[in-house]
Amino acid sequence: MLKTLLAVFCATFGLVTASPGQVPDTSVHAVPGAQYALALYDSATTESQHLYNGPQYFIYDSQAPEHQFYSSEEWQTGSVYYDGQLFNQVPLLYDIVRDQVVIKYVKGVGNVILQSEKVHYFQIFPGGAPHHFIRCEARAGHGLRTGFYDVLYNGTSTVLARRIKERLEQVGTSKVTVEFPYKDIFYLKKNGKYQPVHSKKSVLALMQDQKKPVKQYLKQHNISFKENREAAIITLATYYDQLTNP
Repeated sequence: MLKTLLAVFCATFGLVTASPGQVPDTSVHAVPGAQYALALYDSATTESQHLYNGPQYFIYDSQAPEHQFYSSEEWQTGSVYYDGQLFNQVPLLYDIVRDQVVIKYVKGVGNVILQSEKVHYFQIFPGGAPHHFIRCEARAGHGLRTGFYDVLYNGTSTVLARRIKERLEQVGTSKVTVEFPYKDIFYLKKNGKYQPVHSKKSVLALMQDQKKPVKQYLKQHNISFKENREAAIITLATYYDQLTNP
């Protein structure tokens, strides 16, 4: 029934569905009627969607001064490409301690953990800026562990960020305080492999063929890794691609 209903919407509005395991072209948003068709489908099948069939999620350490989520502990409206289907306007939380995507059950009480292996990507907008997370599976020679990665730059070079928090307990004289220290691990793709980068030196080491002009660009534009390491890595990757792919 669900497949039949979706097929009708796709035929009516000219949508193209992706093959299993294939991330669809997000330019579908530019197709007239595409977003309306998807929203209509979501609305018509809310109660029976397999999107809501995961295990229940309980927000732990709710009294802690810090939280386990990426950017905000408030629900963020985003989108998720799940098990071959795109869902828009979904309330999301991303638990970066457990590396789990959580959605709010729209009718009734309870939160649901999405099955990570079925999440191809999801997008949220903390602070108004889009963050596009993709699911990567570990494989030999690739350089990444299995998990979700924030796509910071996607050109000939690719820059990814692994957003991480750890749950730590600080034992005091009268109580235990839970903290969630945060860190980012950045990766730059070079020759088909993702290499961790954390400093100017580590980035330049992967750009040996253009090291001189890249260093000059750093100096001319006063790019500081200390002030904003993430922005600096993205800027250098973008410039390196301009040099190598004129």
